[in-house]
Amino acid sequence: MASTEQPCLIREATTEDAAAVRELYGAGAVEEFTARLGDRWTAPGTRHYVTESDGRVVAAFALTALGRLRPEGNPRLMLHEIKIRPSFRGIGVAEDILSWLAGTLGVGTETELLALAPLGQRPASFDRFDLEASHQAFKWPVRKGHSST
Repeated sequence: MASTEQPCLIREATTEDAAAVRELYGAGAVEEFTARLGDRWTAPGTRHYVTESDGRVVAAFALTALGRLRPEGNPRLMLHEIKIRPSFRGIGVAEDILSWLAGTLGVGTETELLALAPLGQRPASFDRFDLEASHQAFKWPVRKGHSST
């Protein structure tokens, strides 16, 4: 972590992490998290990761490789589904994730990153890593019982 403690360990999530990830979300069934973490076919190109501190899962996030049609365009990843345990917010976990992305995946030097944040919020870690406003995202939510036409 960016504090005086050791940096967090970041690794790909496994089905054994389902209960800890469910705890971060505070909702849902462990079985659903287990199924989603174990199913690589539901979201091709997406990998889920956990961040650990002292052997405890303190954050989870997803990275999705985005296809590029643009000639000579750099590879692009989308960082999303970021959940940080409330007691670990503001102490450098997000910075550890961004540092890991830079050091492990070449983000910022060889690979572009699109990072999703809640509407109207700009995390301080984005400023520290010089992330700039680039795209505006829109969501087409699922509305049960409504037709899309």
